[in-house]
Amino acid sequence: MHVRDLGGHSGCKIVLCELPDENVFVRKISSSIDYNKRLEIQAEKQKKFKSEYIKTPEILNSGMTDDSLFYFDMEYIRGITLAEYMNTIEIGKVREFAELIANNAISTETKNSSDSVKIFSNKIQSLKNTLASVNNDIIKTALEVLDKHNWSMFAKTACHGDLTLENIIVKNDQLYFIDFLDSFYDSWLMDIGAILQDIQTMWAYRFQDEVNINTIIRLIVFRDILMDKIKPVLGTSLNEVYYALLLKLVRIYPYTNDEKTRLFLNNKILSVLSIIAH
Repeated sequence: MHVRDLGGHSGCKIVLCELPDENVFVRKISSSIDYNKRLEIQAEKQKKFKSEYIKTPEILNSGMTDDSLFYFDMEYIRGITLAEYMNTIEIGKVREFAELIANNAISTETKNSSDSVKIFSNKIQSLKNTLASVNNDIIKTALEVLDKHNWSMFAKTACHGDLTLENIIVKNDQLYFIDFLDSFYDSWLMDIGAILQDIQTMWAYRFQDEVNINTIIRLIVFRDILMDKIKPVLGTSLNEVYYALLLKLVRIYPYTNDEKTRLFLNNKILSVLSIIAH
C-alpha cells in the first residue's frame, strides 16, 4: 500500500492510501491514546451525518494501529476547498452554495436544550480562567459580553463542530463536509458562527498579504445570502450567530503564539463586538 501524508488537524495524522488495485482512500489517525475517544466521536458524527443538501465522505472502516491509536478510513473526495474555490467561483454558485449550507443548518432536528445556559456559562468561565493573565482589554470586553449573554436560544441539534470554508470540499458542484469535530455544545447556530469566521472575518485568508477584491465581494455576497436565508427562522434573534462567532474567535486566542495572529484576532473581535452592539 502506497501512503502519502496529507497533514492533519488537532494533531491527527491524515494520509492518502493507494492499494495495489488502484483503490484510494483517506485514513485519519489519532494524535495520541488520550485523543482516541474524541476521534471516535468525530468518526461517529461523520458516519451519522444525513442531509438532502450536503454530502460527506463515506466511512469505510475503523480500527486501532499497532501503537493503540484509533483510526478510521473514508472515501477520498478529489476536489478543492470552498475557501480556495471562492477565488474563482461564479456569483450564481455563491448563491447556490450559501443557500445549501443555510438549508442544511435550519433543517436539523432540535433536541432537548434545557441545559444550554449552564453549559455555555461553564465554557465562558473556563475561558476567563485560561485568559486571566492576558493583558488585553479587547479580550476582557469580549468575555464580559459573552458572560452576560442569554444562551437559551441555542437549541441542541446535529452539528458539524468546525464548519469553516476549509472543511467544505467542492467536487462537481457538490458540497462535502469533512473534518467533523466534537464540540462542547452541538447547535446549528454554532456552525453558522464558525462559517462566519471565514466569510465575515476572513480567517481562512489571514496568511495572505492581500486578498483579491473579487474574492472579498464573493464572501460578502455569500454572507448576505446566508443571513437572509436564516433570518426568517431567527427573526429578531439573528444576532445570536454573531455571539457564536465572537465565542469562536475568543476560543482561538489561547492557542495563538505570534503577534500577527493576535492583532488579527483583536481587530476581528472589535468588529464583531461592534456588530453585536448595533
